[in-house]
Amino acid sequence: MRIVTGDKRERARAFRPGAVWAGLVSTVLVLILGVAFLGSTGNRVSGATLQSPVFFGTYSQNGNGGTIFEQKCRACHTIGGGRLVGPDLDGVAGRRDKDWIIGFIVTPDQVIASGDPAATQLLKEYGTPMPNLGVSEHEAEDVLAYIKAESSDQASPAEVKTTKVQPVLISEGTGGDAARGRDIFTGSVSLKNGGAACISCHNIDGIAALGGGAVAKNLTASYSNLGESGLKAILETTPFPLMEAIYGPRPLEDGEVTQLIAFFGESAGAGQEASDQSAIIFLGIGIAGLLVIVILLQTIWRGRLSGVRQTLVKGGSK
Repeated sequence: MRIVTGDKRERARAFRPGAVWAGLVSTVLVLILGVAFLGSTGNRVSGATLQSPVFFGTYSQNGNGGTIFEQKCRACHTIGGGRLVGPDLDGVAGRRDKDWIIGFIVTPDQVIASGDPAATQLLKEYGTPMPNLGVSEHEAEDVLAYIKAESSDQASPAEVKTTKVQPVLISEGTGGDAARGRDIFTGSVSLKNGGAACISCHNIDGIAALGGGAVAKNLTASYSNLGESGLKAILETTPFPLMEAIYGPRPLEDGEVTQLIAFFGESAGAGQEASDQSAIIFLGIGIAGLLVIVILLQTIWRGRLSGVRQTLVKGGSK
């Protein structure tokens, strides 16, 4: 049997560095499209779309508890003022065991994962799990002290207020500009104090062809879930660790908060339609990208292996 390897010129034609680079670039493009697809689908959460802090503030003799409660808890809780996004905390110390409360404040994810009946019921009733907010055991004890100090002395489960706070329509009060809020959300308009654009971490259905960020929750239904007061408190106090790290030293201005809330209010009613349109747009971009890659490969590798084939043909004829 005769094996023909071809001369140097034919081997050079069979191996083209440019073709190898084209293959690498094409692979990277495919990976980028895949990551974009996962990002556009992975940041949607059925039911509630914002992970709300079902969180108890902290308290100590120097008043630290009241300060932290305002920063991290007021967005979703009251003590005696009725339920908001999370439960009213009035009298909670009399309804739950101290160790349970401390454990739930420090590591709520572990308590929920353990299948604890009370935690499971809270999750079922309010729809979103309490996130870990980095509260130490000592701070959790201060939390309990603050709640006890602020609670009604004779509070009981039957007496705790359970009035659901209804969202206030933006058009009836705040006069926010939804279009301006959209520009702030996407980063088209920079925040005055230099904070990052919301779209860096969050998505709202239909906000862009490939959607927004997937680091944090989808905010499409945030206005429906939290209402104006809940959103305002969160944007002003930034209770979540990631928000605090970004906006703590660069807080949002009052006007920016108002415009963002207006945008969230407008987006709440158009979420499903925008989501469907985004899926169609993404599919179209994916197909177009695939065609471009195929055409690119065919163009660069149009002479692939021709030198080897010619040599094989010559060798076979002898």
